[in-house]
Amino acid sequence: MDYKKSDMGRAMTIAIMIGNGEENGEENGEMEGHEGHMGEHIKLAPAEEDYVEAMHEIVSEYGKLADNDGNGIWVGYVSARQNKDAKIGVKCSNCAFYCTMDGSCHIVAQKIEPNGVCRLAAIGDGLVKGKRK
Repeated sequence: MDYKKSDMGRAMTIAIMIGNGEENGEENGEMEGHEGHMGEHIKLAPAEEDYVEAMHEIVSEYGKLADNDGNGIWVGYVSARQNKDAKIGVKCSNCAFYCTMDGSCHIVAQKIEPNGVCRLAAIGDGLVKGKRK
């Protein structure tokens, strides 16, 4: 399955376009109906873009990920209360996989919190400020 043709893949393509300042997609109607998807405020490095695309391909093939779901990928999600790095910007709401429309994650199956975080986060340039204490 071509992930770019799925709703999730289209949303990620749009997020990458926005992050790279490619606003011509909106003029061509590519972004219509995708307001609020994750990544609208995120600029990703080239390696992060590749990582995000790879994760979407994995999710397209195996479904959203969860700890102990048999696929071998440990999500390692921690709640907002447990996330000691939320104050410096390491949090779901700063992740390229986060969907602002409904507060969900495009790759993690469980309910998430904006200030929670998992080990699969793709947090864009300039969104982490400061150092872990």
